[in-house]
Amino acid sequence: MQIKKIRGWKRRVKQLGEWKKDSITLDINFLNKYGVEYRKIFNFDERYFTPNWFKHKIVSSFIDVFKHWEAQAKDEFESFYIRLDINQTDIFDSEIMIVIGDAIKEYKSKWEKVEKHIPKPDWVIEFCKKEWIPCYQCSVWLEDEINSLSDTDKSKLMEQLVKVNKINDISEEEIQEYTIIDSIVWCIEYENKPSIML
Repeated sequence: MQIKKIRGWKRRVKQLGEWKKDSITLDINFLNKYGVEYRKIFNFDERYFTPNWFKHKIVSSFIDVFKHWEAQAKDEFESFYIRLDINQTDIFDSEIMIVIGDAIKEYKSKWEKVEKHIPKPDWVIEFCKKEWIPCYQCSVWLEDEINSLSDTDKSKLMEQLVKVNKINDISEEEIQEYTIIDSIVWCIEYENKPSIML
């Protein structure tokens, strides 16, 4: 069997280097103004199989950005929360984010940890002995949205159900909200908390 060579990886490696160079300095002014700053990886117009060696380079670039943001934030803020999410299904949906102030609690509570053991992909490389935590990346569906699907689509969606919450809509009527797994992300997080004076 002859394998067709995919051209253009040299260009993609260069793009990744430029992304890292543009992303490595944390925008302190933006973070102060909005309470959150994040970067996603660039996206290619054409989508096809991404080799593990390139995924490894992407993860390595994100780790470098994480290290720089963490160091910069420690110099500027008494408390902050930084998180790196590497999407196992679509690495181009990976992101790094940092939050300060009241946004910390909200952002920390958005993730559902995977309780069962799952193997970490080889291309998710070690990072200073920090622990990679598998989490579900989820979307939220309302009951009306679920009911508008065909029986087949609804059944597929329900196979990925994490939890159901009861909430009140605008008219204070109680409705159900479904949290559905979209993919698994491998996460590293760090929270800098203010020191308590005795």
